[in-house]
Amino acid sequence: MDLLDSWYLNDTFGKCALPRVAWQIDPFGHSREQASLFANMGFDGLFFGRLDYQDKFYRRVGKNMETIWSGSPNNLGKDSWLFSGALFNGYNPPDGYCFDIFCGDDPINDDPKLLGYNLDKKVEDFIRIAQYWATPYRTKNVLMTMGSDFQYMAAYTWYKNLDKLIKHVNARQSNGSTVNLFYSTPSCYLQEVNKANLSWSMKTDDYFPYASDPHAFWTGYFTSRPTLKYFIHKTNNFLQTCQQLSSMTDENGETLDGVFKLAEPVAVNQHHDAVAGTAKQHVTNDYALRISIGIQSCEKVISSALSKIQGTQGASESPSSNRIDDESLNNSSRVPNDFQGFQYRDDEYEFCHLLNISACDPSELKSSLVVSVYNPLARQVVNSYVRLPVSTPVWHVEGPHGDVSTQAIPLPEPVLDIPGRISAAQYELIFPAGVLSGLTVTNFKLTRVIDNEIVRGKFQPIIQNWEAAIDVPVVLSVENSRRRFLPKMSLSPPNEDFSIENSVGLTCEFDGTTGLIQKIRRGNSEIQLSQNFYYYHGMKGNNSDFDSRASGAYIFRPNGTSPIPIAQKVKYEVYKGEHVTEVRQVFSEWVSQVIRLYDKADAVEFEWLVGPIPVGDHIGKEVVTRYSTDLSTNGTFYTDSNGREMLRRKRNKRPTWNYKVYEPVAGNYYPVNSRMIITEEEKQNKKRKTLILLNDRAQGGTSINDGELEVMIHRRLLFDDAFGVGEALNEEAYGTGLVTRGKHWIVFAGDTTGVPASIHRPLAQEIFMDRILAFRDSTPADEIYLSGANVHTSETLYSKLSRVLPPNCHLLTLKKLAVNEYLIRFEHIYEKNEDKDLSTGIVISVQELEEVLKFKSIRETTLGGNQWKDEAKRFQWKVVGAQEGLSEERKATQTVDDSASTNTYHTLEESAAKTITLSPMQIRTFIFTT
Repeated sequence: MDLLDSWYLNDTFGKCALPRVAWQIDPFGHSREQASLFANMGFDGLFFGRLDYQDKFYRRVGKNMETIWSGSPNNLGKDSWLFSGALFNGYNPPDGYCFDIFCGDDPINDDPKLLGYNLDKKVEDFIRIAQYWATPYRTKNVLMTMGSDFQYMAAYTWYKNLDKLIKHVNARQSNGSTVNLFYSTPSCYLQEVNKANLSWSMKTDDYFPYASDPHAFWTGYFTSRPTLKYFIHKTNNFLQTCQQLSSMTDENGETLDGVFKLAEPVAVNQHHDAVAGTAKQHVTNDYALRISIGIQSCEKVISSALSKIQGTQGASESPSSNRIDDESLNNSSRVPNDFQGFQYRDDEYEFCHLLNISACDPSELKSSLVVSVYNPLARQVVNSYVRLPVSTPVWHVEGPHGDVSTQAIPLPEPVLDIPGRISAAQYELIFPAGVLSGLTVTNFKLTRVIDNEIVRGKFQPIIQNWEAAIDVPVVLSVENSRRRFLPKMSLSPPNEDFSIENSVGLTCEFDGTTGLIQKIRRGNSEIQLSQNFYYYHGMKGNNSDFDSRASGAYIFRPNGTSPIPIAQKVKYEVYKGEHVTEVRQVFSEWVSQVIRLYDKADAVEFEWLVGPIPVGDHIGKEVVTRYSTDLSTNGTFYTDSNGREMLRRKRNKRPTWNYKVYEPVAGNYYPVNSRMIITEEEKQNKKRKTLILLNDRAQGGTSINDGELEVMIHRRLLFDDAFGVGEALNEEAYGTGLVTRGKHWIVFAGDTTGVPASIHRPLAQEIFMDRILAFRDSTPADEIYLSGANVHTSETLYSKLSRVLPPNCHLLTLKKLAVNEYLIRFEHIYEKNEDKDLSTGIVISVQELEEVLKFKSIRETTLGGNQWKDEAKRFQWKVVGAQEGLSEERKATQTVDDSASTNTYHTLEESAAKTITLSPMQIRTFIFTT
């Protein structure tokens, strides 16, 4: 997720508000990448309230509550160092010293003439507590938090008592007390710690997973509210496109407010109780509402930008003149283009935000339309396909190189039955988009073809293991919703295994009896792979003690260690076509899946549909899918850190302390924002096999068994876990339990050494920054406008960036700040030693960049964009040893680069070479003016 750049703080509050310390007192675990991001934003330190209770015990005993956290030990080195401190009591005051109006503690009574005088006891107790809190810290300073959730609503009661406490505690110094109490801030505290000039231990892993007691692992929220997580993920994709196109077409800054109306709710949804899925239902609804309002604002920005880029300003007829009607369906072999006139509109483009449930008004209801495909990546995307819901199956498509071949497939019956889905679509139309140039718009003209003489069986499966085929509608009349069906076709159950394959040699084999996948093969390499769906029973409980902890929005606590399979064999059918082959599986009334293999694809797509989860037995359920292989992984797997670096995980192990297992499943779950990987640990040769799973939203994942990846995809629970939500995670929509639909991509490699990053890193970027589709009516003007290949593709102002930036460089951000001021970020997307070519340093020519961006000046800032890089001064820290405090196992596998800064210079004017260089995993931020 991009940053809501902190230049907004500068504009609002001035430079005095420049943040130097991160204050994360409530998030439920902390990623290593977050430390790296904070360090590169110019922060000096981070203070947090929550860490695993076992970890905290060992840190208190070893006086190791404060460390230097290396956010990127193997790549960025010292640039990623961040002083990090765990707070003694979370974000709460000492017992007996809560002075809010809702607290039950006695206020300080310092008048000896009054009943209830308690000054001496309050002061003596506080001095004792302060000395106790200071014990696990190494300097003479201790930070004491005075406040908590929902407090300071009547601040006077707090400050009146704190004033008394400060006055009377400090008065005891005349009697030999060493406690000096005063109001302070985290940055002031950090300054004093830095002045102590001590040497600190180094931390190189992260703070996941987090447990607050033996049976309270906060790993359920990794998956809670899966549809909200997907919504936020896709909205960021839309926001980045909105920012880019605004930058390319808005000369006067007229769209800045429109962009901010989406940037703000996206930022708000990064709150630790928003995207986490741990807010109450009505609050969650409000989060979604605010995003929806912001999307509408950016739709106008993008539509206007596309109109300017395309140069047509939207010649368009009235909205109803291009709709399908019964007469045109029945009496014409091609939908006629009858237009009464034209008008020019800036808002002519429509967008489809429900493609994940195969619903899209423009492609369903229009008979002739133009689909504009924008690629927000600054590089080519090859072998891309467009997939659109349509009401009838036969279409004529024209693209940059003439006519485009199409394939239509009937929608799966479970998709048609999704609660709340209002759609005329009965098919999906698939056609190749070919090579999509970076930051470029590619246009396709679609015209509906009416043909009542459809050949029987054209849209029937080639394999099916249940007797009666699903009725397949040929034509849908929008006005009266009449369906006309092909005759049912009965197929005999297959007796043999079957396989599907594509033109690059990727093959999936299936068991003909169970209908489940059993093997993936690519070239001469193959891997045994089975996949199925399971559910854990969520633990019931009243939360009165540790053993009575319930599974809830935060907590994942399964009742048992072995999940229950939803089905051992499935109903299935296979559709084969020119562009994609699909195996459709029905596991139960509430779980189905489509396994897709696109032609020329490197990955196998698994699109699952789960819900409503049944709870008629009064038992909550946590649904997972498992991808099981024959790989020997020795308890090891890898997960991403904020979609960037990969972290090594070891089952039932923690890198920095001797971990005692109480929850063998939940205690091995980690956040999976982008991908998980397993690889043969014992085979350090060129034939080492690797399996990679990529996902379309944040989820929780693990490897409970060797050679296996497990991902939680949905949760429906009937008990609260008593950590603040105050209601069970029992999501409903349209009068029934929530249904979620999503995708995993499985990549298999066996012919390269180590992790095949050259496949999974570009694919992860294409998922994160997916193409944006915009739809408009086709007009008579398009007969001329789209008559040649050159006008099917519209370059934007900065399309040539894709020729300047190498393939290992990602354009992370391009946004307009003011009329002639822009912010741009470049990101190296590979780690060191992942790929012999792509893991090398990036060199960008400033001269070539200037030719594209047309800038008058350009200057580097910190990551947040709010401070010039050459003016940023961070505290310096001494480290005892990069390996101190690590387990022997971690020492053997962890390499720490404690070299100096990876930056070669801070301003372009200072560089004689006139180049921008990026080392692996480095992000550099610039502001340029035109």
